[in-house]
Amino acid sequence: MRIGIDARLYTQTGVGRYIRNIIAELSLLDNENEYIIYLRNQEYDLVKLPTENWQKKIINIPWHTVKEQLILPSLLLKDNLDVVHFPYFNVPIFYPQKYLLTIHDLIVDHFDTGRASTLPYPFYLLKRFGYKISLTRGIKKASLITAISHTTKQEIIDHYNVAKDKITVTYDALDIKFLETAKKHKAKNYYSFPYILYVGNAYPHKNLERLVMAFPKLKKIFPNIKLVLAGEDKFFYPRLKQFGKENNLEQEIIFFGNADDSQLFNLYSFSKCLVFPSLMEGFGLPNLEALACGILPVVSDIPVFREIWGDRLSYFDPYNIEDMAGKIQHVLQLSHGEYQKAVLHAQKRIEDFNWKKTALATLKIYEMICRSS
Repeated sequence: MRIGIDARLYTQTGVGRYIRNIIAELSLLDNENEYIIYLRNQEYDLVKLPTENWQKKIINIPWHTVKEQLILPSLLLKDNLDVVHFPYFNVPIFYPQKYLLTIHDLIVDHFDTGRASTLPYPFYLLKRFGYKISLTRGIKKASLITAISHTTKQEIIDHYNVAKDKITVTYDALDIKFLETAKKHKAKNYYSFPYILYVGNAYPHKNLERLVMAFPKLKKIFPNIKLVLAGEDKFFYPRLKQFGKENNLEQEIIFFGNADDSQLFNLYSFSKCLVFPSLMEGFGLPNLEALACGILPVVSDIPVFREIWGDRLSYFDPYNIEDMAGKIQHVLQLSHGEYQKAVLHAQKRIEDFNWKKTALATLKIYEMICRSS
């Protein structure tokens, strides 16, 4: 087989972690099939390929652009590929050959207000229309689809009337480099005060404004505790800072900014708990990362977290500030023994997710696509 992987989001969070890990595992598993990894200039030197059956090519085309739709298909066709793996929904609508599409979530279908955009509302609507066309055609024309959870799979079936046997669930797992960091480094505490932690971006579906509103209720019981937010963007985090200022919480919320794997390991290791208040997710990697560092997540009661964790975590209603504060309070008041018991119970679930398993399943799907007429 001659397989192409669109890896232009290689250095991004979320989808980028998926791309980095799937390439790393496939390169260890498969030394027979030919692979071409498509990267932008800035990622090219970061990707080290171990065997001759793997090669890299530069495609300096940003995602969600006209160039992506009009120029990328012809560049892919020149390489005479048997299958292309698009790990994100930005599939060129004019690409005519076989491909595997990975869907991480359908958040774009559920959060459709101008609050979720940095653009003026008319331009946001136009951009959203483009997203919708790309996603719809990408799903309909895909040879097969992988989803990173059964929750996402069911969303695809319900929203796009896709046959269930067209979709295979291949779970995310802990980032290989994050695991290496956790094993090699001794944790360093950045702060002299106790804190609860959030890791991720500040897009509206992340529900951080409600977390900020719940925090004063915790301060009444734990006066020394602070909230540390690890993540960064050009629009949503500044808006959240302003929201915190308006609610007189400037001194109580720490905006750490983007954190690399070593910094994340340190932040997790000394936090009192991770709080994940999202209204919707495809999987939720920070929960695995926190548990790998011995820290208990407290999470929103949404379908994907119930799927992944069952009864192993504490859940709160993400729309109810009182419930959110109450469940966080409950975890913070656990004795050391109770906390460790809860962590160990949840950590057992981590073993069910690994990138080798996901890569093997993905390789089998490539083969199925190539055998199909």
